[in-house]
Amino acid sequence: RGSSDLLRVQKGESISLNCSMRNRYEINWYLLRSEKLDLLISAEKDKTGRRLLINYNPYVTRVKITADTWITRATILISGVTESDAGLYFCGTKSDAPEMFFDKPIRLEIK
Repeated sequence: RGSSDLLRVQKGESISLNCSMRNRYEINWYLLRSEKLDLLISAEKDKTGRRLLINYNPYVTRVKITADTWITRATILISGVTESDAGLYFCGTKSDAPEMFFDKPIRLEIK
């Protein structure tokens, strides 16, 4: 069991989670809850490297992704969290290598 950062929020609040994208071109956010791994959102940089293009987002009404100007950091915003949002959040990024790199997960607890 590795370590994770803990985030405790009230039901109904919005949360933002950050991920480094320095020297990476693709980002995926996953949520692990009760043994099930869900892909929340997937995005990649456009050819200019200045815009994030969304590839997959089934939760479009509640989950948004933003990035800084040079897309060195990407942030997902989840609005109106409920008990079902509790779990471990993983940010996976890719460079030119075939494998995905994962930051330390964030454990979300709902108060």
